[in-house]
Amino acid sequence: MSSPRMIPHSTIRPTTKTASRPDPMAKSGAKVYFPNLDGLRFIAALLVIIHHVEMTKKEMHLPNVFGSGVDSSYVPGTVEAFVHVIGKLGVVLFFALSGFLITYLLMTEKARTGTIAIKKFYLRRVMRIWPLYFLIVFFSLFAAPHIDFLSIPDYPKAHVLQHLWLKAFLFIFFLPNLLMVGLGVIPFAGQTWSIGTEEQFYLMWPWVMRKYHHRIRILLTIIGIYAAVYIALNLDLSQNYFYQLAKRFWGVFNIDIMAIGGIGAVLVFEKRKRALDFLYARATQYITLAIVLILIALGVHFPWFHFEIYGLLFTILIVNLATNPRSIINLEQRPVKYLGRISYGLYMFHALVILVVMKLLLRWNLYHDYWLYPLAVLGTIGIATLSYEYFEKQFLKLKKRFVIVDSGAKL
Repeated sequence: MSSPRMIPHSTIRPTTKTASRPDPMAKSGAKVYFPNLDGLRFIAALLVIIHHVEMTKKEMHLPNVFGSGVDSSYVPGTVEAFVHVIGKLGVVLFFALSGFLITYLLMTEKARTGTIAIKKFYLRRVMRIWPLYFLIVFFSLFAAPHIDFLSIPDYPKAHVLQHLWLKAFLFIFFLPNLLMVGLGVIPFAGQTWSIGTEEQFYLMWPWVMRKYHHRIRILLTIIGIYAAVYIALNLDLSQNYFYQLAKRFWGVFNIDIMAIGGIGAVLVFEKRKRALDFLYARATQYITLAIVLILIALGVHFPWFHFEIYGLLFTILIVNLATNPRSIINLEQRPVKYLGRISYGLYMFHALVILVVMKLLLRWNLYHDYWLYPLAVLGTIGIATLSYEYFEKQFLKLKKRFVIVDSGAKL
């Protein structure tokens, strides 16, 4: 883990040698490239895949690590606790990464141009997110329920087709997180709840970034408001349906995690020397990494602000991996970087691939974890690669037309 790492080619790379603000205008065309973030994206996707292999077993009424238990029954230190906790933590890592990167790019754009081009920001989001999102949504709602091979005992055809047009409406307006807590999971599209959360955050974030200068204050305000509502809802003051629906929705509306990642970006962009000296210290890196690995290995679930605690720890790691020349971890190996580049496809296709692999192994009397896990992961990588090379890339090329601050990402 302590092998030499590549120094990024961004001319606005932060340093703790000075507390002065960076001068992005010095070379207005310079790319903003952060190493290791692709590797983190792959790790995040892999955590989600492992979790959903076991969840799919459970939905298929096959032996699995969860058994028939509920969340509160998982004992820290057990396999089921580990597998349970890593599922959403993979998404929390995605959220922190997105908050960090998007916030940094928006600050750079404003520093270079004096404003933030809102229309171009949304067009970039459309080109990157919408094509694959709507492909998965259309398949899950209108094709998969009519394919017997893709049937799941826990989610019969009637479950998907009930309130079909309401579900389609919620998907179209990027409310899959509300759909999930209100109408249940849609097979093969359940993972899109996190896409909804991100899009909801970015619906307002570029506007706020363009108007206000006290970024940390704004981000802390977002976190504070989220925490206050979270506490109020978790006091269970009412058994009213809409109160309980709001509570469930707030549990998947984790915009505060993106705000935590955004604070990391502000500290780096503004070169907050005192904060960065602390974050960049090798002791901070080793202690944070050890805490994260131990907590995840034991499957520790905190009773309050569970995801926020992990989100803060992840952000410390992100800041070091992306901006510290003396990071103790290097994820810049070419295969890992490519797997991170296709991580959106890994995330969106994995549920379908897991079920197909599982059903084929059952049909061929080869069902075993020794086959299931590697084939599910490799199959997902294969489909994600095809999607990236022959589908997503076409839209990513269009996205380049609306780029103001080049992130240095390769197609």
